[in-house]
Amino acid sequence: MKRHTGMIVAFMLAALVALFIASAWFTHRAESYPFRCATFNRYDLSRNEGKRLEYAVTQDLRFLSKNSGYLLINGQATNGDVDTILNRRIILTQGERIDGNTYRYQINKVVTSSTDTTPDGMFNALLAELTLDPSYLQLDIVKVDEKTYLMSGPLSYLFTCQRY
Repeated sequence: MKRHTGMIVAFMLAALVALFIASAWFTHRAESYPFRCATFNRYDLSRNEGKRLEYAVTQDLRFLSKNSGYLLINGQATNGDVDTILNRRIILTQGERIDGNTYRYQINKVVTSSTDTTPDGMFNALLAELTLDPSYLQLDIVKVDEKTYLMSGPLSYLFTCQRY
């Protein structure tokens, strides 16, 4: 009788642990989308001394669903002594979560605002800093605090942002 009671208690504990794990997994998955966060960042891509190539931008990242999202990049770009306005939207499609913290989206197109005065070549230098391949955006999203996330690309940490 004692053995039978012990087996029932062990089975109930195992079921409770399985239920807890399933609940945590579904809760984590449910908060994945939409993922929205914003930040301000400075990028200094100067390669030669005396020749400035800098960006001071706000970035607004939105993964609306598995197959839809965008990255807004707005601010100022400086090439040498020339300042330009940067205002682009990178349209993301065909996304997937390739592991627990890594998301990969296809870059469908880049929309240039009518107020953008930054040459495409200069924007492409910034895009190359964010991606390995101009056709995909892959980001590791690591939770640092309650609403703060560290975003990194395949090669380096890129920025921190606040989820909203």
